[in-house]
Amino acid sequence: MLTQNYQSTSSGGKTMTRWRVMGLSRRNRTVQRALSILAIASIIQWFTGSDVPGSDQQSGEKATVPQPIVRTGSEPGPTVLVVAGIHGNEPAGVKAAQIMACWSVRRGKLVVLSPANPPGVERRQRTIPGVPKEEADLNRNFVVEGKECRPKGTLAQQLWQHVAQIRPDWLVDLHESVRFHKDRGVGNTFIVYPREETLEVVKKLLAKVNPQITELDERFVVLRWPARGSLARAAGAVLGCQSFILESTRQDPIDRRIAYHCEFVRALLEELQMGLMQ
Repeated sequence: MLTQNYQSTSSGGKTMTRWRVMGLSRRNRTVQRALSILAIASIIQWFTGSDVPGSDQQSGEKATVPQPIVRTGSEPGPTVLVVAGIHGNEPAGVKAAQIMACWSVRRGKLVVLSPANPPGVERRQRTIPGVPKEEADLNRNFVVEGKECRPKGTLAQQLWQHVAQIRPDWLVDLHESVRFHKDRGVGNTFIVYPREETLEVVKKLLAKVNPQITELDERFVVLRWPARGSLARAAGAVLGCQSFILESTRQDPIDRRIAYHCEFVRALLEELQMGLMQ
């Protein structure tokens, strides 16, 4: 059982959060350490006065995607890109990305790009504020035409430029659904661009993490084909990388959603033998 207990204190309009995680299994001790890192990150943000990179931006037309954080190992290996905050009302992925940005790897590169939608995250809304309606959902703005991606809008263009320059072997896009898949949502799912290698690796990740979930109908399952216009679909189609969306569920408490994101990405790095160091 993962539980969150926190206290918030305010000073000058800023909020500091203290995390405490209880009752973790041996496997989930890595999550306990990770959430301690998140607490440190929260304190740093309190002192710097910024919770969201680019939070001074008032609209999506003027917003800037933050620079990726790159952790490079001492040995060659795969590049894994983790993206979070494409939808601004999905905080668990953003908080999990804060944790992952503090990880190191022995092989390859771990790249964290978050939040992808700074003004949306700041306002806690799904869409990009201040842009035309047809560009408001950032995860529908990566239009694939033939062998090219033609992103719509400022944020999509910036985000795609980063992804194309990074050229990841694996792209993981962190999201949250309103409902579990058992309740006709897409919560607790991997939405996979269905390459054979991707499906095989995801199957192994499920075998590692799902046994920790006691409710059988809330365990993670695999769905195929990210939505048209999504970053994961464009990356798989145009860049040829292994890509998937990892969806947690808002019906779970936020600490559990953060833990699931961290556990599955950690399991991926282990499966790729990247030598995760936390």
